Amino acid sequence: YEEYYFLAQNYLKTVKEDFDGTDDELRERVKELVYTDIITNHAILALCDQEGVEYDERDMKDAVQQAIDDMIASDFKDRDAYLESIESSHATDHYIRFVSKVDLIYELLPLQLASNGKLHATDEIVFDYVKKNFVRTWHIMIANDSGDDKDENLAKANRALERLRSGEVSMYKLIGSADNEDVFMPVDGYCFAKGAMSEEYEAAAFGLEVGEYSDVVCAKGENGLGNYLDCYYVMQRLAIDDNYIKENYDDIYTAYSNAIIYEELSKVKENLEFAPNDFCNSLDILSLDKPEAGFDPLPLIIVGICAVVIGGTVTLAVILIKKKKKALRKR
Repeated sequence: YEEYYFLAQNYLKTVKEDFDGTDDELRERVKELVYTDIITNHAILALCDQEGVEYDERDMKDAVQQAIDDMIASDFKDRDAYLESIESSHATDHYIRFVSKVDLIYELLPLQLASNGKLHATDEIVFDYVKKNFVRTWHIMIANDSGDDKDENLAKANRALERLRSGEVSMYKLIGSADNEDVFMPVDGYCFAKGAMSEEYEAAAFGLEVGEYSDVVCAKGENGLGNYLDCYYVMQRLAIDDNYIKENYDDIYTAYSNAIIYEELSKVKENLEFAPNDFCNSLDILSLDKPEAGFDPLPLIIVGICAVVIGGTVTLAVILIKKKKKALRKR
């Protein structure tokens, strides 16, 4: 229930910002997003089990406690401030600890996949995979912050695109100008495989030829304050050659590892089905009761991969745990 409530409240807030429909339509949209996202941690845990990831339960409990302690020490003045923060995000300490555990188990997966022969360390294999499956981009980003005029921001993005296509200015110069609000972009741009960025961003990037500029793309992004919101992007595809891979090999290998894991995770998710039970069906997703901290309520859902029944979600809560800074989110 904590998981369901957390996702529902966060998606409801996001969807309502630009929604212009009936309550029933809003209800179905939020439900669609929650039902899709709620399988994420189930798939992670199932994949880890499938690949033979092993850990000591007592050591894992200590590691989770250490992760919480480290987060409180680095991001909050004390435990009360931590609890107040996660409550404002519609989470509970019990739920954050679960997601933290999933994340720690997930971190064991690359080594296990390497042991199973699904991840490779040879330059030839990695270079070949990256050239075939990755794309590299520069972009400018205009965030639709609260109070912004979206039409004005869109017009600004289109003017930047016109300047680029006319040759009046280069993408390199625009990146360093006031037209770009992405403060996290590496000098060499972003290099990624499918599953790393938002669907809209990836669709545009993979559809470009090297050197080509995209049309203006609307996708989720992170502004300078760390808030995820709708943004306008104009991107340019860059080449990925051997020298670029060699110079950025550590980051590239991490991205390669994530891409392989994404492929394996996608296979598991294809066989994972969310099936709400009667109690879940009786709830109104637009007006859920707040869960009590530390309380284990009546089981809400039945989720199955063959005979495996496991729970959790990582999509939004992991941000609370690690405070990861990414220019784009997967969802």
